[in-house]
Amino acid sequence: MADNPTESRRFDFYGAQYARFAGDLAKAMRREVYGEDLGQQGWRTAAEEAEIADAIRCGRDSRVLDIACGSGGPSLALVERSFCRLTGIDREAAAIAYATAAAEARGLAGRASFTALDCSGRLPFADGAFDAVLCIDAINHLDDRFATLAEWARLLRRGGRLLLTDPMVLTGAVSKDEIDVRASLGFYLVVPPGLNEQAIAAAGLGLVRCEDRTSATADIAARWHAARASRADMLKREEGDEWFGQRQRFLATTAELAASRRLSRILYVAERPAP
Repeated sequence: MADNPTESRRFDFYGAQYARFAGDLAKAMRREVYGEDLGQQGWRTAAEEAEIADAIRCGRDSRVLDIACGSGGPSLALVERSFCRLTGIDREAAAIAYATAAAEARGLAGRASFTALDCSGRLPFADGAFDAVLCIDAINHLDDRFATLAEWARLLRRGGRLLLTDPMVLTGAVSKDEIDVRASLGFYLVVPPGLNEQAIAAAGLGLVRCEDRTSATADIAARWHAARASRADMLKREEGDEWFGQRQRFLATTAELAASRRLSRILYVAERPAP
C-alpha cells in the first residue's frame, strides 16, 4: 500500500479518524452536523436513517448485512429500532474495533457482530443468507458495479431487499480538478445516470424505489465545512495545517457539486423476486 500515495493518504485519514472518533470534539461536531450523534459519517440524514428499517422491511430477527458499515453507529441504531440481527463488514480494522466495542457497551453483542473484511469480490456468506443487504455511500469505492450487484443479489433470500445509496452519479459537467478533490481519499467509481438501474436488473433484482437524495449531500457537506471552520485551531493541532486545508477543500467541493446537481446522490431499493 505504501507504494501508492493515494492509498497511503486514504489509510492515514481513516486510521486517524477512528482514533479520534470517540473524542469530545468529534462528538460535538457530529451533533452539530446531524442533529444527533449516532457515530455516523457521510451523507445520511437522521430522517433517512429512521426510514431504512421500513424500506428493507426489517423486523425482529431479520438477518441484515451492512456492507462498509464504518464505525457501526447507524448499524446499532438499526438493531435497536428493529431488533434485527446484523452483520457489519468493513475493510478498516479500526472501524470494526470501534463498532465491536460499541455493540458490547450497548448490550447488543448478541444481535450485532462486526468483521474486518474486504468488501469487494465474493463475500464469505452462503447463498440467501440475509433478509436484507445495506450499503450506504460506499458502492462507489468498489470497482465492478455489475459484479458487485450480482454478489449482493446472491446473498439475498427470495423476497429479500437491498438498499444502497450512490453519491457519485454524474449528472452534469465536472472538471478533472473537481473530481481530483472529490475523489481524494482512494478509489472512486463515477457512473452515469441509469447504470445502477442496469446493474440492478442484470443481477436479477427488481427496482422498488429510486430517489434523488443529493440535497442531503449538499447540506451535510456544508455543515461539516462550517463545523470544522469554527474549530479550526483545535483541528489544525490534531490534523496539521495541510490536512485541515485538504479536508476543507474536499467538503466545499462536495457541497458545491451537489448543490449545483452536477454530482448526485441516489437512493435505490431493490428486491430479489419471490418464487
